[in-house]
Amino acid sequence: MLFIGVDENGEKGGMVSRIVENIPNRFVSIQHYGLVQANKEITEGPEVEKWANGFENYTFEENNGNTTVTVDLDADEDFLDYMNETYPKALDKLKELCEK
Repeated sequence: MLFIGVDENGEKGGMVSRIVENIPNRFVSIQHYGLVQANKEITEGPEVEKWANGFENYTFEENNGNTTVTVDLDADEDFLDYMNETYPKALDKLKELCEK
């Protein structure tokens, strides 16, 4: 699975990942093992080592028609500010899509 975006310079980039576990409507675990830079998948090297074997785990719990999503993330300290800024926006978008 590729997570692709465009940076402030218009360059495509992102992450190379795999679904490790999927329990429909309950749990999804995604393992990151590489990067995409300049349309090229990179799975080795110092930049990759910061993300290698990092996980995003999503747990979904339904209670009386409302679903709570709990997210557990592995993130290198160098990316904490980025994740703290962008992840809430991504979760807001997920909420918007789910409530349509």
